[in-house]
Amino acid sequence: MTFRFYIIIMSIASVGAWIGWIFVLNSIDPINTGALGFLLFYVTLATALIGTISLIGAQVRIWFNPNEPQARLTVRSFRQALFLTTIFLVALWMQSELLLRWWSLILIIAGFSLLELVFVSLQKRA
Repeated sequence: MTFRFYIIIMSIASVGAWIGWIFVLNSIDPINTGALGFLLFYVTLATALIGTISLIGAQVRIWFNPNEPQARLTVRSFRQALFLTTIFLVALWMQSELLLRWWSLILIIAGFSLLELVFVSLQKRA
């Protein structure tokens, strides 16, 4: 898969996910829907965020590092988009359950930062 094809497919998927999330947001009543409505909300939001953050991250990385292979930059930006989206969705869910505190958010961010450090250190060895 070429980088251009990846960008096109990821852009179409991200726009579709944002449209799906807006549709879910406008048409599903959270009081009457039950678990399926919340699942659709979180899945469409996660898909939209991962795609958007990944695309933006890849473009910024390529702009700052034009000599590094695009595939490596794309993988790194997708992984970090996945981490950022997970942090955001966990914080959103914790807030909806009234469990979010400043220290819990710091612990979540620290955990994902350590996980990213593991990935970066493993890549340096390879």
